[in-house]
Amino acid sequence: MESRVRLIFVAAAAVLCLGALGSDPASGQAVLSQPATGGGSVAAVADCPVETFPSVSRDPANSRWPAPLLEITCTADQVVVTGNGIPGYAFKRTTPSDLREQSYEWRFPRQPELADDSTSIPLLGAVAIAVNGLPIYGPNEGEFPDPYGDPVYVGILDDCLGHTARRGDYHYHALLLACLTSGVAPEAASPVIGWSFDGFAIYGPRGCADGACTEVVEYVSGWQRSGDPTTYAWDKHDYVESADLNVLDQCNGHTGPQGDYHYHATSGFPYVLGCYSGYVDPSALGPSRGPDRGRRRGPRTIRE
Repeated sequence: MESRVRLIFVAAAAVLCLGALGSDPASGQAVLSQPATGGGSVAAVADCPVETFPSVSRDPANSRWPAPLLEITCTADQVVVTGNGIPGYAFKRTTPSDLREQSYEWRFPRQPELADDSTSIPLLGAVAIAVNGLPIYGPNEGEFPDPYGDPVYVGILDDCLGHTARRGDYHYHALLLACLTSGVAPEAASPVIGWSFDGFAIYGPRGCADGACTEVVEYVSGWQRSGDPTTYAWDKHDYVESADLNVLDQCNGHTGPQGDYHYHATSGFPYVLGCYSGYVDPSALGPSRGPDRGRRRGPRTIRE
């Protein structure tokens, strides 16, 4: 099977896979299943975000590696995403490390809540996941060779704004809509292209400016460069508050016209997340969480 995408709703005492349209007798929730491109199935449960995850399949150029794997499981309070770290597009090597298969299990809450205060994202390792199951890192590299520099600014990423780390784990530092979805008109509002570990969605850069979506705008980061981010990228940027509604908050998110909080991927630093606006379970941050060396404990805010 060249692709596997599935979602299973886990009830209190059983795991149910229902075809077509049915209901879970244990919970009364409607369940919809539909075929996934290239094989497998997607079973959608009312408030499970399975529709945001695409089916994945092997790119012919990646014949040296296993086919991509993406599985989505919803429990009562979490979304669990498992995958093998293989992209569904041609891998282009830009670091000394070759691509290697991984064993990922990511978790985030089904009903996210905004926290009273923001939380810093990990300096190293995954901070979120893209809808293809691949990890999203923060806007900086590790300690060597250029300590904690901005890989987008330095230009060491592939055409999809990702690359491999020492373990051969492919990850993103920024997100490109064309690499994660298809069929979106340039002038249209962007779909969900990732999920933060606090449970809030990450959309592409464009979004509705009003509830009826009569106007679509590009949302932009409020972070501004204050020095050369080749090293210590966080210390070379400041968040500048703005009255412009198109400028996002310091976490790179906002409450949209529909009343829901979410993040946007942007062309400027920090590209995806500046911090977490919601509650985060530390166990969701995975094994690669790094120390806070190389950045301030919290972003410095400049008021215009």
